[in-house]
Amino acid sequence: MPRDSSREQPQWLFTRHRALTTRQLLRAYGLLCLFSTAIAAAFALRGLWYIPFFSFAELSLVAVALLYYRRHAHDYEHIALRDGVLIVEQVSAGHCRRISFSPWHTRIVVPQGSRQLIRIGDGAAQVEVGVFATPERRQQVARELCALLPDPPP
Repeated sequence: MPRDSSREQPQWLFTRHRALTTRQLLRAYGLLCLFSTAIAAAFALRGLWYIPFFSFAELSLVAVALLYYRRHAHDYEHIALRDGVLIVEQVSAGHCRRISFSPWHTRIVVPQGSRQLIRIGDGAAQVEVGVFATPERRQQVARELCALLPDPPP
């Protein structure tokens, strides 16, 4: 007998807000390099040779910051209730952490403050999610999870 395909399996996805694509990031950095190098060259022609060193240091620090931004641009958190298992997946800088919980033993702590995260845990493991969500969205998702999961045993 085929499975009932009309039953949805709930899931939530929290992603980091990305303002720039990789191409836009490279273009912006290229323009910054061009502008900064032109100014440093003008000062060097006037005999101020230390200005290009500061310009190079500035461009190096901006490059490090942009590499950090690019590395974390695709970070996300995914919560799914599939086939009787609550799965929490967190990706940060390309490293994936996946934890599975039994819904019958899982406890959800609804965040009360604006800086608190959703705490999901059972006796063995615990994880906090909602870093990329607004406080209102965190509370909404936590309440939805509480409504979907059975009450844990005392």
